[in-house]
Amino acid sequence: MRGIITRALFVAAAFAALAAGPAAAQSPDQVRGWKAEMQRVVAAAEKEGELIFQSQPNQEARDFLLREWQKAYPKIALQLNVIPLPQWLARVRTERQADKYLWDVAVAGFNVAYPMSHEGILDPVLDEMIDPEIKNPALWGGWDAAFADVAKKYVFSISNFIAGPWFDAQHVPPEKVARLRIKTLLDPEYAGKIVWHDPAVPGSGSAPALMLRRLLGNDDYKSFLLNQKIIFVAQQNQVVETMARGVAWIGIGPPVRPLMAQFTQAGVKTDIRPFGNGPEVNMESIGGSTLFVFNKRPHPNATKVFVNWLLSKNIQYGFAKAIQQSSRRMDVPSVAEPDQAPVAGAKYVSSPQREENLKALNEALQLTAEIRKQAK
Repeated sequence: MRGIITRALFVAAAFAALAAGPAAAQSPDQVRGWKAEMQRVVAAAEKEGELIFQSQPNQEARDFLLREWQKAYPKIALQLNVIPLPQWLARVRTERQADKYLWDVAVAGFNVAYPMSHEGILDPVLDEMIDPEIKNPALWGGWDAAFADVAKKYVFSISNFIAGPWFDAQHVPPEKVARLRIKTLLDPEYAGKIVWHDPAVPGSGSAPALMLRRLLGNDDYKSFLLNQKIIFVAQQNQVVETMARGVAWIGIGPPVRPLMAQFTQAGVKTDIRPFGNGPEVNMESIGGSTLFVFNKRPHPNATKVFVNWLLSKNIQYGFAKAIQQSSRRMDVPSVAEPDQAPVAGAKYVSSPQREENLKALNEALQLTAEIRKQAK
């Protein structure tokens, strides 16, 4: 299992490594050296004047990055883009075929980062790190855990958390979920009351296909898809809306409870809860916020500034709160509520978003598509 042990153990290991490692042992001259280098890069970035950035679609994340970047670096304009990932990948490929290198950095989905890493489009992330603190692998649980690509160089996973289905306790008894656990999804009483961010659409609904196949087993997974009259929706916010309206009582894909805030503030009454925090109802997840940088980019210095800024402690905490997904950085407090904190020592389904698991994920998605055709 990667990444999900206990944050306390990781924090202890991180601080021990920091205390004993090169960062803590630096001489005053070494400290002055990297800070002088950072100042030089910032000055060069201010001359470049902008950074071209592809963001994940989460509005809170985008607002946070725009607001805090402007405070930190008012002389460097952040040109933030939110292009749907399949179209964006095609656009980048077309641009590069025409010798146009227009992008600097992205905090976006793994599903475009991996092909870019194999097509010679990306630079190693470690090369962008100047601050010795963020270059300490123990702070991130080790580089093998932090990098999600098989090369362990190009796709840096900022987030690390557990994820599973959600239910509205106004309609689904918590004691039933505690008893049946993941098998709750098979209960005929909930046929037509389950909403899933369509796994055929890139986004939060894809990874659960592998998780549910492994937790339910092939036979029960097939039964689930054939018999439960699942409501598939194209966007993750539609999962939340469908549950807010009471049309569905169980949601699969996005973190429903945090995203329900806009409805509860408007007076909608819900009691959204996770199925639990154990490995029998959850998977490890790296989410959709992987960091990757482009080679031949137009603003190399601004990119370095952004990487070091984004991975700093305060920004990691603010970003984690914005997306409601705990940072991989071990000295950043978890944003998970107690009922979403991973069980110490438990072995969860390894993150389906990791490149090494993509074959199994694609097989699960293919099986899901085939069964859905039978259900029509």
